[in-house]
Amino acid sequence: MNSFWNNNLKLFRERFPLLAENLKPEQSSDIVFEVAKNGSVTAKAGTLLLHSKYNPEREAETLIQDFDSSKFGNALFLGFGLGYAPVSFAKKNPDSAIILIEPDCCRFFSALNSLDWSPVFNHKKLILVLNADEEETASVISRLKPDETKIFKTKAQTAHNESYFLAAEKALIQNSKKEEINTNTLEKFAALWLSNSCRNLDYLNSLSGVNKYSNIGKELPFVIIAAGPSLQKIIPYMAEIKKRAVTVCVDTALHACLKNKVEPDFIIITDPQYYASLHLEFLTSPSSVLITEIAVYPSVFRFKCREKVLYSSQFPIGQYFESKTEIKGKLAAGGSVTTSAWDFAHLCGATKIFLAGMDLGFPGKETHIRGSRFEEKTHSISTKTSNAETANISTLFSACPAFAKDYNGNPILTDKRMSLFSWWFESQCTNALKQGIETFSLTSESLAIKGISPYSIDSFLRMKTIEQKKNDFFTQTGIKSDKTSFIKGKHFQDLKNEFSENLQQLESLARKGIDAASKAIKDRTRIPETLLKLNKIDSSIMNSKAKECASLVFPTKRQLEKFAKEIPASTEWEKTIYPIQYSKLIYTQLLSSVKMFQKFF
Repeated sequence: MNSFWNNNLKLFRERFPLLAENLKPEQSSDIVFEVAKNGSVTAKAGTLLLHSKYNPEREAETLIQDFDSSKFGNALFLGFGLGYAPVSFAKKNPDSAIILIEPDCCRFFSALNSLDWSPVFNHKKLILVLNADEEETASVISRLKPDETKIFKTKAQTAHNESYFLAAEKALIQNSKKEEINTNTLEKFAALWLSNSCRNLDYLNSLSGVNKYSNIGKELPFVIIAAGPSLQKIIPYMAEIKKRAVTVCVDTALHACLKNKVEPDFIIITDPQYYASLHLEFLTSPSSVLITEIAVYPSVFRFKCREKVLYSSQFPIGQYFESKTEIKGKLAAGGSVTTSAWDFAHLCGATKIFLAGMDLGFPGKETHIRGSRFEEKTHSISTKTSNAETANISTLFSACPAFAKDYNGNPILTDKRMSLFSWWFESQCTNALKQGIETFSLTSESLAIKGISPYSIDSFLRMKTIEQKKNDFFTQTGIKSDKTSFIKGKHFQDLKNEFSENLQQLESLARKGIDAASKAIKDRTRIPETLLKLNKIDSSIMNSKAKECASLVFPTKRQLEKFAKEIPASTEWEKTIYPIQYSKLIYTQLLSSVKMFQKFF
């Protein structure tokens, strides 16, 4: 075994020198080595067998045999015992990434003393997560694409820290939910994003960005005002809160603030849908700054306020033109406008961020603060057979409800949508805490989230007023805003004209592809020359400056797979021309995307 140990340790130190430097190569006292029936090393941890006592190699091969490299690009091992499965996997899958997770580094070093790990350490795509806490591990896993990642685990090899491995698995599941939600959102709203962005495009050249607030609010506490039911208890103190902090109000909570005669310092709206713009309808807030992006519904830009500022667009059309003018500054999109509000406070340099009304659940079985636009609407459209209570119940039970705990330890009803948002806050706030950025909740009835501590309103109101510091804050940003340079109107129009020409080029290429594919489908003798022609067309498309923008309304992978199922592929001839048929489908969809853009250019 010593030869294994020395060689494995040498390879480990060469591959991961910084990690090796911070870990003591001590072996686990819990693991007892034994000899399997076939003569190989096996082991026990307490009474649990980590591997087969007959043939651990064959057991490992069985575990990994259903890995399909054409479907999966990553193999995630949650625990690995002595390493039989990772070693076997590394030999058979040289091009797939291997991610090894183990919180107990002593178990890892015991594995290095057991068998030859050189296939793993010599593998070109290896990620080793050792001795990391749950947040660090979740951060690594959150970068993986769920549909491309296969999890390998056995009960015996994760039993020593079951909660840790469950949290790691949960991180991938949450990532999967996020990808599914993103795909659903893209499919539903792509055309709307395109329409809004194109109608609002000129604002990129006339409004400054959130970057001008970067790191100038380090001495200021920020309060994020969300529209959860618990905000009802905080609203009476809002005027006093505003004296002690910079207030950032999400669009859904604005009506409640103004109804109580408080204009927040900032208002943020991110949702592109028409109904979201109604949160600002018939309202004005002359002393507030509105934060938004060009994909919102156009009427948002008619809102009367002190100033409007943009954050960087999340969508290709906005990103394309922003790269040609001025980068506005990114804000996180964690699925909720409150995540963007928190990230704005973070961008400003705040070291203390307070949340009010961010319930991520339904305290008291209520969905929104009384007086919010949402709550008012349910009353205005209620009938005898479909009243406000019916709408409330529908919201409560529309997304797999479940109970969790609030900051008082009491049960709170939540759902799977909220769990995704809470996971975002948990990961962001715990990481921020390591940097000295604290996040608190002023509403103890809200869903308890790791990384966010409860803070009583009484304690908050004992804080000093900071009105002069806030004035200085806005004076600084005003100076920055005056120095912002924008492209002259004529030059910006030239950019739009150039983009229009790029669209015409894409249209021409798509039509050429459709024509070539159609001819090859009718005449099989054209197939070889057509494939060469299509390759040239594909190369031209990939080099087009407008390709990223067309991708906004191009079908998602899921939609494309659905369309592809309609292509016949039963006979030998149909199988032969399938690649041509598929190419024609791609060009047809591209042409459709281009035509959607051309309505605005």
